[in-house]
Amino acid sequence: MGSKKEQVEYFKNILNKGLSDSLLNERKQDFEELMELFTKHPDYPSKLEGVIDMKIIRNKRNSKYYEFNLIKDNGSIEDISYRCCINTRKSNHDFLNAMRNCIKPQIQDFKRTAKKQCEFCKDTNNIHIDHIYMFKYLVCDFLTLFDETNVPTSFDNGIDNSAIFKQKDKKFSDTWYLYHKTNATLRPLCSKCNLSRKH
Repeated sequence: MGSKKEQVEYFKNILNKGLSDSLLNERKQDFEELMELFTKHPDYPSKLEGVIDMKIIRNKRNSKYYEFNLIKDNGSIEDISYRCCINTRKSNHDFLNAMRNCIKPQIQDFKRTAKKQCEFCKDTNNIHIDHIYMFKYLVCDFLTLFDETNVPTSFDNGIDNSAIFKQKDKKFSDTWYLYHKTNATLRPLCSKCNLSRKH
């Protein structure tokens, strides 16, 4: 279907047609094209298991935007990122570590000011900071903004021997830092609830 940028524009236009309670009934061609795209999701096939329809709602984090929601045969509803399906780059361990290390100050700031209690079970022990919209999906979405050749592939070692971005990739890391600050929504979860998340 053309370049990554053209694909993003194409599916963004489908999303921006506006609210729909049933894409299957109201816009069948859009539904079929999206279901094909979603087979490229990093959590496929489990992400599409039991899907019977799809709807478009206002984005939960920013009501100016829309989001796709999958409707499943057990009555559950899950959001899904079309951008994540267009960016099929396999992120390696060092790359993800560098992305996490880059935004560590934001996580630490949130941890300092957040209530030290799990949002789900109210436990106050071993609190982790969790991304409501999962970190790996934020990374996928972010990477659709870049040509593959502009994404760093080699890294320096930080103080704990974990990968960090090289100085020559400062523009990329600064852009990611700002993107995360704008798009990430964080919450406190205990280790048990955090590790039991399915998506």
